[in-house]
Amino acid sequence: MQDRILNKARELMFQTGVKHVTMDDLATQLGISKKTIYQYFKDKDALVGSVVEFELANHALLCNQSTQAADNAVHEIFLLMSVIQEMFNRMNPLALFEIEKYYPLAFDKIKKHKDDIIFSMISSNLEKGIAEGLYRKDVDITILSKYRLETSLIPFNIHVFHPSKFDLLKVNLQIIEHFVYGVATLEGHKLMDAYKLSNHTK
Repeated sequence: MQDRILNKARELMFQTGVKHVTMDDLATQLGISKKTIYQYFKDKDALVGSVVEFELANHALLCNQSTQAADNAVHEIFLLMSVIQEMFNRMNPLALFEIEKYYPLAFDKIKKHKDDIIFSMISSNLEKGIAEGLYRKDVDITILSKYRLETSLIPFNIHVFHPSKFDLLKVNLQIIEHFVYGVATLEGHKLMDAYKLSNHTK
C-alpha cells in the first residue's frame, strides 16, 4: 500500500504541481481514506519528501546506466539529455519551484543530490572527455563542474524562464549544448555535431 500511495502521489504531483495535490485528492484517486495515507506518511511534507527521494534514486540509476552505456564522454551527455527529456515529459515544470518554496526539507534532499551525485557525475565526465581528447586539456574540472552544477537549475527559475513563455526542455538542452561546445576540442565538436545530426534524423 505504501508503494501504491507513493506512485499515485508522484503521478499527481508531476501532472498538476506539488502544492495543488491534497491528501483528499490522493485518497479519492486511490479509493482509500486519508487515515490510511497517514498510517504511512505522517503529513504532506513527509509524503513530498518520500516522492523526492524516490525520484532522486531513479535519476541516479538512469544516469549511472547512461554512463555505463556511453561510448565516450560526448555520447554520455547525449544519453543524459534523453534522461532529462523523459523527466520533462512527465513532470510539471513548476514542481521544482514549488518544492523549493513550500517544502524546504524536501528541497534540501535535492540540493544534496545536486552537490554530491550530480557534481561527481559532471566531474567524471570532464575527466573522461579530457582523457579521450574530446575536451580541452586546459579545462579546470572543479571550476567547470561547479559552473555546470549551478546552471543546471537555471531552467527552473521562473523569474528567468517562465513556463508560459519558454519550453523548459529546450532551455535545458540549449544550456547543456552550450556547455559541451565550450569545453570540447575540435574532435569533440565533430562528435557533438554527428550525434545531433543522428538525433534529428531518427
